[in-house]
Amino acid sequence: MALDFAVLITLVGLFFCGSDGLLLTDPSVMDQRLTHVETLIQGLTQEVNALKQENADLKSKISAGRTPSPVYFSAYRKTTLTYSTSSQVDVVFDGVRSNFHNCYDPSNGRFTAPVKGFYVFSWEILTSSGNIFDTELLVNGVRYQLNDCNNLAQTAAYSSCTGVVPAPLEVGDVVHIRSTSGTHLHGGGWSTFSGWLVFETS
Repeated sequence: MALDFAVLITLVGLFFCGSDGLLLTDPSVMDQRLTHVETLIQGLTQEVNALKQENADLKSKISAGRTPSPVYFSAYRKTTLTYSTSSQVDVVFDGVRSNFHNCYDPSNGRFTAPVKGFYVFSWEILTSSGNIFDTELLVNGVRYQLNDCNNLAQTAAYSSCTGVVPAPLEVGDVVHIRSTSGTHLHGGGWSTFSGWLVFETS
């Protein structure tokens, strides 16, 4: 727009000044040039108003598609889980470090998608020597990704296993972690579950 007004100023100078640089005094010529300048100003005004409306429309669309707050959570297991035989259980990460948009429920270990979009989930399992705690990430009760954490061969060390998976979700889809074969999951914040919205989709 700065360029347009600069051009306008230049045109005004050309319209009101003759080739010798003197101000034109012929009333008929002045009227014609004034009319032409007014037409130019009206055109530029309409262009500015159109750009303002376009900018307002874009802001409105962005605001309508934006969630009230970011969507992400970070949870951990407070206490250790131990089983005498390999067990299949839902893993409840009952400690919460962050839970923006309140989508994660630490009472049952389930995340519920508040908006349709593309998400990423990460979970880390720590198991002690001579134990196993293989897990799976479920979306609406259906297996989406496996994470192997088999430490049966070790005799004096812990084993940490991490799973990371992207997942497109609909509003209301539920995500949680379940063991497929588990005897020991170390608590105390060492085993974690987190997720976040990368971007919304329509």
